[in-house]
Amino acid sequence: MPRTRVSFEMRQKARSLRLHATKAESLLWYELRELANEGLKFRRQSPIGPYIVDFVCPRVKLIVEVDGDLHETEAGKRHDMVRDAYLQSLGYVIVRIDEPDVINSAWHVAQSVKDKAERVAGDPSRPLRGHPPLKGEGDAGATEEII
Repeated sequence: MPRTRVSFEMRQKARSLRLHATKAESLLWYELRELANEGLKFRRQSPIGPYIVDFVCPRVKLIVEVDGDLHETEAGKRHDMVRDAYLQSLGYVIVRIDEPDVINSAWHVAQSVKDKAERVAGDPSRPLRGHPPLKGEGDAGATEEII
């Protein structure tokens, strides 16, 4: 995937969002960082095009969004639809998780994200970015969709 130019303003906004993360984002980040041992390295508050995503695993093109109350409004739902369509057009898979679910059990959410990433990585129609297979790839059992 070619690098894109990120404006100074967008870079500053992403940095500010990292510094002022919500409780749910902080809890999930703590758990997602541990998945680097499994071959899944995530970035947080990362600019992609005109948007900043909560978490992204560039290797499998997986985006994780933690949805709070603003996403439940009609305007929030419309914005999310447009945003998701754009990100999907770039080949990303988006996982949306409700904020209370993360607060109640960030570890379980991270494990569900790991399962989803392994399923996405195992999909032969979605080429990975030139990395070796994930640990345990291909043996992911049936799990509940979290999207």
